[in-house]
This record gives sequence, C-alpha cells and structure tokens, in this order.
Amino acid sequence: MVELKGLPGAPGVAAGRVLLLQPGRMQLPKEISGTLSAEVEKLKKAREVYRDRLKKLHSFAKEQQEEENAAILSSYLEIADDAPFFEEVESLIRREKVSAAWALDQKCRYTVELFDKLPEEYMRQRAEDVDNVCRELICEMQGVKRLEHKVGDAGEDHIIFAEDLTPAETIRLDKKKLRGLVTQKGGPTSHTSILAKNLGIPAVVGLGEGFLKAKGKEPALIDGDTGTVILSPNSEQTRRFSEKILYNKERREQYLSAEKRPACTLDGRPISVCVNTGSEEDLRDFKPERCDGIGLYRTELLYLGRDAFPSDEEQYEAYKKVTEQAGGKPVTIRTLDVGGDKTAGYMHLPEEQNPFLGYRAIRISLDKKEVFLTQLRSILRASVHGKVQLMFPMIVTLEELLQAKELLSQAKEQLRERGEKYNEEMPVGIMVETPAAVLLCDRLSPHVDFFSIGTNDLIQYTTATDRMNERIQYLFDPFNISVLRSVSLVCEAAQRHGVPVSICGESASEPWLIPLWVGLGVSGLSVSPGLVGRTKTIISRLDTSEMQREAQHIVTSFGELDRVKKQLRQLCESLGF
Repeated sequence: MVELKGLPGAPGVAAGRVLLLQPGRMQLPKEISGTLSAEVEKLKKAREVYRDRLKKLHSFAKEQQEEENAAILSSYLEIADDAPFFEEVESLIRREKVSAAWALDQKCRYTVELFDKLPEEYMRQRAEDVDNVCRELICEMQGVKRLEHKVGDAGEDHIIFAEDLTPAETIRLDKKKLRGLVTQKGGPTSHTSILAKNLGIPAVVGLGEGFLKAKGKEPALIDGDTGTVILSPNSEQTRRFSEKILYNKERREQYLSAEKRPACTLDGRPISVCVNTGSEEDLRDFKPERCDGIGLYRTELLYLGRDAFPSDEEQYEAYKKVTEQAGGKPVTIRTLDVGGDKTAGYMHLPEEQNPFLGYRAIRISLDKKEVFLTQLRSILRASVHGKVQLMFPMIVTLEELLQAKELLSQAKEQLRERGEKYNEEMPVGIMVETPAAVLLCDRLSPHVDFFSIGTNDLIQYTTATDRMNERIQYLFDPFNISVLRSVSLVCEAAQRHGVPVSICGESASEPWLIPLWVGLGVSGLSVSPGLVGRTKTIISRLDTSEMQREAQHIVTSFGELDRVKKQLRQLCESLGF
C-alpha cells in the first residue's frame, strides 16, 4: 500500500485499475531519407492534418466542454497557423539539409527556451503550448501516438495516470470505463480538472514525484476532495472508500430530488440557483424546470474558433435560442470577454507581457465600438423573446460603465430607426471581479440593476495570484479573508442601494462557503448544471439570521485561512453536510 498526496482536481472518490499513459517514442533523426522537398512536404501535410483535427476537436469542445478547453484549442490552432514560425523550420530544413522532425524540434527548443527565460508566467505557459503542438506534429509525421497505453486494460474500470494531458488528449479519451484522472503536473484550475468536473469524475492533479510509483494494472483509489491517491490499498481502505462511494451515490439521489424544488432557506428566504452555460452541450442538457434560469451565458464561444466576427443575425439567433429555451426564466448574457487566455487570430490582439492585466473584455469592446454595437443590438433584439439581462465584464471605473451604457443607448437608437423591437427595460448589470470594482460598488450601484461577483478573477486579482501557476496555487484560495471581505463590501454597498447580488464563479458552489454567501446577503448563486441539486440542498438547511451572525463573526474576527476553514467546516458538519 502506498498513499500519495497531490492537489484536489475534481470532487468525488473512485476505484479502478491504473491505466498508465506515456508519451509515444518519437524519433529525431537528423539525416533525411529522401529529398529536401519531400521533407518540407511532410511537414506541410502534418500541419494540414493536425489543423483539421484541432478544428474538429474545437467544435466538439464547444459542444461537450466548458469554454476553457475550447479557448486552449484555439490557442493551439494559432500556433499551428503561425506562418513565420514554420517558414523558419522549412528554411532550416533546406539550409542544413536535415529532416523535418529534427528541424521542428530545434525550432521548438529554441522558442521554448526563449519563453522560459521571460518573467511572465503566461509566456512560460505559452512555451508549454508550443512544445505540445510541436510534439504532436512530430508524432503526426512519424505515425506515432502522442500518448499510448504503457500497461493496463481500458476495457475495465480504470483510472488514467498521465504526466499531463493536452486539451486534445483529454477530449479524445474513451469515457465509458473511465472512473478518474491523476496527473503528475497541473493544478486545481488546469484543463484536466475542468474536464473532470464537467464529466462528473474525480481527479487528483499535481502528484509530483509520487506519480512515478504507480504501476500499470494495480488497483488504485483516488479522493478528488482531498487530493489523495492510494495504490494497492488494503482491505480496510477499500472498505472505507466503498462506503464513501455508496454515500456519494445516495447523496446524488438526494440532490436530484432537490433539483425539482425551489431553493429556500429554513426561514423562508428564497435564493435563486441558476446555471452557467455557453456551449451547445450545456444547452442540450439545460432543464429550466430544475433551476431559476441562466446566471451566466458566456458569449465568447460564438467568437472563438472561427475566421471573422459573428454577424448581427448570427448572434441574434444564438441569443434568441437560449432565451426561448429558458422558458421564461432570466438569462444573464455577458458581453464579449476575450483576451487573457481566450483569443482568436482574426481579432489581431497584441502579444502582451501580462495579458490578464491588459487589453481584454470591456476594454476591447469600448475600443472596437462597431463590434460592440453589433453584439448589443443582437442582445437587445433577443430581449423580446424572454427575460434577458445584460452584463458587462471587467469594469474597473465608473467611466467604463457609463461609456458602455452610452453605447447601449446608441444600439437602442439604431434599432428604433430600423423599426425593430426590443425590451426598453432590459436589466443591466456588471461583473464584479476586480478590487477596483469592489471599492467602487457604492458609486457603481446607482447605475446598475444587479451585481454578479466573478470569484475566479476576483481571487486572482485580490491575492495577486496567477491561477495557472502551480507554484503558488496555495494562494489561490476562495477562503482568503481578503476575498470574503471583498464579497461582504459588495453586499453591504448593494443593500444600501437595493441592488441584488449574485455569485457566478466556482466558489458559488463551494459547500463550505454557501452558508457564508447566504449570511452576507447574496441573493443568487450561478453554478455548473451538475451542482444545482447539491446547492439547493445546502440552502434548504440554512437559517438566515444564524448565517448572518456566523458571517459577521468570520469576516470581522478571523485572519488565518485555517481558522476560517475550521469554523466553516464545523458549521457545515453541524448542519449535516
């Protein structure tokens, strides 16, 4: 028996046989076996096949996964489409009279080393993307599988162990007998974690050197809640895990029952529980009778993986479809939120040293006014088909909000001139996801109909922590008292002006934090579709007055993370979850 400790990737426990995935054996001969023209053609053909595969996977990701996977695949496509990069590879083939695989490997090494020397974590992450694309192209040229089963049988219940998984690899996995994922690298916000959450399977990531102890076909237990992996477990451990698996199954049945009921606290206070969506697959699984609407509709997937901005009519049809599918329940549509790690080549966004602090979201919309007006007109036209709410992302100044609302007025005027209908009273709100927005809430409140707190970015910006940087994952924590106080400040300012507050980040569905959100005055939570039942169940066990006292005590009295977590854990245990 060997017990290993990694990082929690996706919740739940699972049992299965280890299925080791290891990189296929690439060959990098320097000498060519044919002509130089044949080597160049081999590279061109591999790129063509690879780009076609990525485009298909991107379309599949938009239907099957969350936006992050589609966005990463878009960045892979950009690398594969980088003409100057591959022109240099071709030049090296001809100049040095070397094989395409060797030349590509040399160019890849040079680029990765260059990026790795840069101080920005984003550029180092970009180096990893370049390396993945080049490895997959070399494998394509040589007919080698990027990852292959080293030991194991995919025909039985299994847990995949891999050094890491690229987006393309995770999407291609056979899910029938897959019970869990374990990776040597990665963190809680890696695409492996996101995929596992979407699939509803446990994952442990960042296992480090302990990963090397895994042997193919040996039995394994993983706990995605604690980041624990047990290899060759003893009978007592197997028994405990079996009990937990059974317990989780019973709770899932309880959650399915709760989905059908409105979310309401013990003292009768209603809390809306909505879902986050943006992909075709999400919409196919969307059941309006089991939630209170769509709390976050991500529009950027309409813009990614294509060659030009979507037209007015194309956007209108997409927004109309989701609005009608909501069955009269509210749909909060967030305007374009690209930049950072979500880009498309046709947008011609600049390479930036720190893109998450750069040209992104509302900053792009206010700069590209015609693009923004096209989207605003489309959303307005869709507003006559249901309860549409408009939301602006990444607001950090009052001026930005007022400029955005002025452009909204222009879009309304354009529709009036065309004789097209729209809802003049369509609610308008903003994402609160920066410290600037938190501190400005009292000034922003008179100009909005609602606030929606995006905790993913709020944690990142408040704690100055890159959520993709494995070395500092311990700082990216929603229980950080500075983050909790930020939410408290927003709720206090909003209550003074009668503005409702919802939470739409990952923390909205964190069981230990839901009592705190209720106590602070949050009126709505927007979660992944699979977590609606659990969220409603927790809300039904809470008393507002009691939670208000607990929240006030935690926000004003505590400073250490451990004390916050201990207090909330004890509270939740006393409530039976």
